[in-house]
Amino acid sequence: MKKFYKLNVSLVSVICLLTFPSLYSSESKAADSDVVDEIVVTARKREESLLDIPESVTAIGGADIERQNIKNLEDIGLLIPSLNLSPRADGFPNVSIRGLGSFGNTQGVGFYLDDVQVFSDASSRFGDLDRIEVLKGPQGTLYGGSNIGGAIKFVSARPDSSDSFKRIKAVIGEQSLGDVEISVNAPLENDWAMRIFGFTTANDGYLVNPNSARVNGGKTGNSENIGESEESGFRVSVAGPMNETLSAYASLRWNDYEGPNNHWIRELDKNDLKHPNTVDTTTNPRHVRDTVSAMLELTWEKDGMDVTSVTSHTDTESTRYSDLDISQEYLLDLIRPEDMKVFTQELRFTSTDDSSIQWLGGFYYSMYEEKMRSELIWGNTQAIGDNFTGPLGCAAGMDTCSGVWAGEILTLEQEEMSLRTPFELRDRDKSHLAAFANMTSTYDDWELGLGLRIDKWENESTNLDSGFSSGKKETEILPKLSLTRFRDNGSIVYFTASKGYEPGGFNMTSLTGSTGLLGFDKEEATSFEIGLKGRSEDGKTSYSVAAFSIAYDSRQVEYHVDQGEEGIVEGIINMGDSEQSGLEVDLTHRVSDFLNISFSAGTVDAEWKNGSAAGVDLSGSTPPVVPSSGINFTADYLKPANNGRNLAASFQLSKTGSYEGLQAWDPVTNPSYTLVNAQIGQTSEDWEVMLNVKNLFDEDYYMDVQHFPNYYLLDGGDSIVIGTLGQPRLVTLGFTYFF
Repeated sequence: MKKFYKLNVSLVSVICLLTFPSLYSSESKAADSDVVDEIVVTARKREESLLDIPESVTAIGGADIERQNIKNLEDIGLLIPSLNLSPRADGFPNVSIRGLGSFGNTQGVGFYLDDVQVFSDASSRFGDLDRIEVLKGPQGTLYGGSNIGGAIKFVSARPDSSDSFKRIKAVIGEQSLGDVEISVNAPLENDWAMRIFGFTTANDGYLVNPNSARVNGGKTGNSENIGESEESGFRVSVAGPMNETLSAYASLRWNDYEGPNNHWIRELDKNDLKHPNTVDTTTNPRHVRDTVSAMLELTWEKDGMDVTSVTSHTDTESTRYSDLDISQEYLLDLIRPEDMKVFTQELRFTSTDDSSIQWLGGFYYSMYEEKMRSELIWGNTQAIGDNFTGPLGCAAGMDTCSGVWAGEILTLEQEEMSLRTPFELRDRDKSHLAAFANMTSTYDDWELGLGLRIDKWENESTNLDSGFSSGKKETEILPKLSLTRFRDNGSIVYFTASKGYEPGGFNMTSLTGSTGLLGFDKEEATSFEIGLKGRSEDGKTSYSVAAFSIAYDSRQVEYHVDQGEEGIVEGIINMGDSEQSGLEVDLTHRVSDFLNISFSAGTVDAEWKNGSAAGVDLSGSTPPVVPSSGINFTADYLKPANNGRNLAASFQLSKTGSYEGLQAWDPVTNPSYTLVNAQIGQTSEDWEVMLNVKNLFDEDYYMDVQHFPNYYLLDGGDSIVIGTLGQPRLVTLGFTYFF
């Protein structure tokens, strides 16, 4: 794999470099105000102050994204309590907000780039962002199905016809990390502007494959750095007026990724997790993904109303390679080629006058097409008549059973013989049609909000191996109610009730004797939230407090237990109902002109009300992936130094409480962990030099844990434990130049 650098950065040498002149963008100059900045978001699809919205929303500004070197989903998850996020290279992260969300193959929490939902490559790096918004709780009314837990919105920095700048940033660091990105904003004629963002990055990762000798004494030829990756991408956008009333914004995005398919670590004792960084497998888990996406936004300014059309198309081609036995023996591999195409269209009408009644409404359509042709590769297996040799024959109890599972040592030539069998040969089409409306009415110090969405989904799935095909249609009505009191001191007290759901679908498996695919029904969540938001009279402090209660019905959970002839090997089922309640607190305080601190904390109490799996009654137990608590503390320091320079430093502490893994009937407890990140450097108007340390104290932790089928079987038991290992300490040095 090509690398930018082969360099280990020592802490001493990096600190010495901080004495060199360095500069920073105007966005991050020393503060000229002693008040907390107002944050504008578009959570309700119109620009509003964060403190005026009657629901919980967290925003991360562009300056914080740059200074803290936020590059991936894990970085976001660690900053926000009640948000649990484990990135998966396949583009479908395991993510939950307040205990609601996606686990495995479900969507659950929506990811958006500039109001376009990202289905196929949410794990991609977007970059050049104005902000990131995290909407907590069901977002059904404005965002529809697949947003039952909330939504995460990436808002791009848009072309600006009044400004011209170029920015280049280079980062080097441990793990042979090299990263370069460039941003350009160029005014064009007639108030048009163009913006270009591009990046390329490579690193060796933090996982190692020792290529241990197999039973026959041979070794694999895998790269030792199992976590090595390369990713490149660009986004080109233009914006400007087409006439006096019509304006346009268009963007084209490309992303190419090659890296680990997962960061799974094999554990044998769920009660004694070792957190090694060694993955001793015959096949390195790899993922190759290529995405091209385009969007067009048109806005007509009418009398008292804006009409906005957002059109997008995304094409993603992906291939994943996995070693399912997770061992050094050549036994069972999986290859998953996949092609996904997504078209979306939204037409939105938004009031723009100053009346006491403000409204928004529109229509939405999407079409998701997926083709997968995955196969299982059985090592040292051959077909002999109606029998099979190797692990497939052993698993079937055949007399021809041979190889490691039969206690035999095979030659390398024999091991290289393999048999491919279909695993998921499927076509899946999902269409989504919706009409939505939201209205707020203000009277004196009160605001009443009413919302309604009619959401219609259609799902057609075909298993090309079995020939089974099944379809499902669902229509859901999603209301929302909010009541807000604006207090004399500028704060608000609010109550919000909302509903969300995740559509049902089909697994690629079938029960014995059935003539169709095994389906699962929709899941629903009804949320009630009360809260308080505001800022102090002197503007130095902003705060928000929210308490919530959620009824979570017919939960979709990934199921991995073999139930025999009438059961499921792998798939999603509706496991039962649960209830969640919790409390969240956010506080930001401007200590001085140079120091800003923020604190956020959240706690969630969740419980299964009913349900069973694998013969286990779940009632009263804790649902999967619901951290009991979370804390984040951040301090940002920016003070003028000598010669027009500024001293910049920031510090983040994140604590994630313990939680249960995916298998609710036999959970693996992921212990709590605390991570510390820190940055220090010098800035001015043209240059920046920043030292960044992630996981300063080198904490061992997993982002998720779960049982996994024990395809190896040689160490006994039906399953093993796998965990997604988190980033160990990583020291990087960044240089930024503005011109």
